[in-house]
Amino acid sequence: MFSCFNSIKHPEHFLIMNTLVKKGLFFLVPLLTILFVSCKSDKEDFIEVSENQELKSNSKAVELIRKTTMNDGSGDNILDGSSCFTVVLPVTIDLNGTETNIDTEQDFQIIEQIFSEFEDDEDIIEFIFPITIVLSDFSEIFIEDSDQWEELTESCEENEGEDEDIECIDFVYPITVSVFNPETELLETIIFASDKEFFDFVEDLEDDDIVNISFPILVVFSDNSNMIINDIGTLEDIIENAIDDCDENDFTIKRLSEVITTQSFIITRYKDNQDDETEIFQGHIFNFYTDKTATVTIEEDDVDDPQNTTTITINGTWSVATRTDGGLDVTLDFGLEIPLDKLNNTWNVKGINDKSIMLGHQGNNELFFEIN
Repeated sequence: MFSCFNSIKHPEHFLIMNTLVKKGLFFLVPLLTILFVSCKSDKEDFIEVSENQELKSNSKAVELIRKTTMNDGSGDNILDGSSCFTVVLPVTIDLNGTETNIDTEQDFQIIEQIFSEFEDDEDIIEFIFPITIVLSDFSEIFIEDSDQWEELTESCEENEGEDEDIECIDFVYPITVSVFNPETELLETIIFASDKEFFDFVEDLEDDDIVNISFPILVVFSDNSNMIINDIGTLEDIIENAIDDCDENDFTIKRLSEVITTQSFIITRYKDNQDDETEIFQGHIFNFYTDKTATVTIEEDDVDDPQNTTTITINGTWSVATRTDGGLDVTLDFGLEIPLDKLNNTWNVKGINDKSIMLGHQGNNELFFEIN
């Protein structure tokens, strides 16, 4: 254990001191007290941590870092259809009856090309087992056969919507922290080179650990912009703000299909290049069906009899596909009927819940459906 008296190397000095005290020279007592306090003060200065740089166990900052560094399972949704985990590459799959090797994430484009070749066919991916998957906490599971795979994916679907990870902001490594443990009185400098290393660290952080982050650190957002962070408070604010702004790719084809085909919808927001044109779709009721057809029922006032309304039905189609980045695209086609022709496009899925579907296109266009 650390002690100021480690510097006194000769035991005979203590004998001389003891003799002097017995002779009544008690002035040495306050001198020793001053020496001890001075030593203790030096130690406290040594481990002093700036409050705006200190990372405390069970704090909001630790929880946000944990969620930001979790393994993002959405990046390979085009391969496994699940945001609960990622599949360790390389793997071999049966893609529509053809055995295909997926060695890197760049090979996801092979799947996307085959999926987009025909809009009215059913694309099927089956894994050639065994495979290994990585969960959100970076633990691994060895999958031996299709039965184990189905059990896992069903469990994931049951917990869909409970996703914790924050995907819209990433840390740029390396990141350095200093850790002091009061029990061992050891100071350690740790350099993180990956999300896994940072995640493991905050997961194992103990209440007594005194952690100092070496700011500044750099973060990058989903739109590839970045920001320099200089303290804990700013880091908390930036992560929380990014959660609301980002496009999280935790949407599966199955999830969207279940929502869109079970209810009738109305448009509650339509923006064309930031111009709000929602009103032009007033009275339009949308129904989407499992065979990828759609109908729009339009109620209009009868010109000859304003007390009555006339109903017009327009037919259309819809389809959904997974992008290579794990997100979903929905393609709508309602022909040349005005104003429905404005909806004829491929839209990025921005959000899904039990009552609404939020779509976007090229940043400035928005299309929100809500249950009628």
